[in-house]
This record gives sequence, C-alpha cells and structure tokens, in this order.
Amino acid sequence: MTVAVHVTAGPLGDAERGEAVFGGALVVFRDVAPLRDFVALADGLIRAALGADPVRSPADPAAVADLQRRARHHPELEAAFSAVLGAAGAAVERCCWDWLYLRVQPPEDPAARGTLGIHRDTWSSNVYAQTNWWTPIYPISRDRTVAFHPAYWSRPVANTSAAWDLDRVREQPPVPEPTEPVDPAGELRVVIEPGDLLCFSGAHLHASVANTSAVTRFSVEVRTVNRDDVAAGRGAPNVDGAAPHTAWRWFRGVIDGAALGA
Repeated sequence: MTVAVHVTAGPLGDAERGEAVFGGALVVFRDVAPLRDFVALADGLIRAALGADPVRSPADPAAVADLQRRARHHPELEAAFSAVLGAAGAAVERCCWDWLYLRVQPPEDPAARGTLGIHRDTWSSNVYAQTNWWTPIYPISRDRTVAFHPAYWSRPVANTSAAWDLDRVREQPPVPEPTEPVDPAGELRVVIEPGDLLCFSGAHLHASVANTSAVTRFSVEVRTVNRDDVAAGRGAPNVDGAAPHTAWRWFRGVIDGAALGA
C-alpha cells in the first residue's frame, strides 16, 4: 500500500478525518495554534524537572519517570490538549482519551526506555476505532522520530497479541511484538515541527526510530475514541490482531470523564 499523507492547515471534522484515518492515511495538521500553548507548557514542565537544556543533558531516569507520571493526567496539560483536539476538528464532547504520554528517548537509548519496537496499538487495545495523536516538543529529525510500515496496513504480521494480557501489563513487554521479520523496505519516517500534529490509526504498524542522534527526543502522544464511531462500529480493519480483551477501560470522556463502554 502507498500510504496517503494528508497535510492540512485547518481542521477536519470527525467524519472526514475518520474516513481518511480508518482507511490508512496519515494526517498532519500544520501549525495548530493551541498546540503552541501546549508545547510551551510542556517545555516549562520539562525544564523545571530536567534542567535548562534537557535535549542535550543526560537525565536521571528517576526524574524522567516522575515527570512522566505528573504529565500523565496534568490538569493544565489536559486542558491545553483538549483545545488542540478541538482545533483539529474533533468534537471533544463525543471524544474519549486514555492519557497524555510524554515519551523521552535519549540518544542511543541503551535501555530502550523511550523506544517502542514495531507494533500496532490495536494488538493490545483491541479498539479499532482508536485514533493516535503525536507531536514533538522540540525539533526532531529522521534519526529521532516515529516510523510507519504502510505496506503492512492490510497485510497480516504474525504477532504475540493472543497472549498479551491487559491484566498483566507489568509482567510482559509493553506492547505485543511481531514473531516474524518485518521488511524495512518502504519504511516511512515522519518529521514534523513543534506545533504540528500527526494523526493516525492505532492499527498502523509503526515503531520508534532508534535514536542515533546526539540529542534526546521529547514527544507527547495520546489515543482517542469517538463514542459515535464505537456505537456505529466504525474503525480500521483488523488484519492480524488476536487480543483476548478489549481495553475500553483505558478511555474516558475528555469533557465529562465518563468511562467508555461498549
């Protein structure tokens, strides 16, 4: 499959964006005004926790972990990102999300603390109406970003999803993994600027690019589900997922905090 990359300077409504994303497209929203405020807020929190030059200074893993815990449900960050979703065209009153994940990927990353291998999010969530949103806090490059394998959008990959248990998250790899080689030919690395927003289906095969640069990558990601999509059964195709459970409990209303049910 040749993946379509849609670049827009304005919002896309849930129906139009969903049609593109659930069909395998990547959508890039350029220079989202509220995202500038979100990035500035995140930058302030990062520098307060890790120092004045966080991208070039080695960070204590314990300090990083504490920062990530605080960012996960930080009220100001959540409010700022809710505004980002609205500016992108999402009907936030119908939208549920999981949490804000601040990913910190040091150079070389020998312990792979901020690096996720090749996976589909749906191998673990089993939610095919899931949309992923991703943005860098500081400038990135091809050697510290996220990569997609669009040839596998409709091509099955043998994987460990059938044995991955939601109730045993700390006893297993952070995400299910392929059990067969994935051809790197056709890998697509996305490079966007702080203030830009990448939107894609959780069913896309993707991975963190191993950070071979000299600086740390800081990015934020969140996953959303529109209640109307769940009710109507809309979502990406399942070509190879076998998760025994569905992670509805990960998602809560952006506005009302109510749990997503099926």
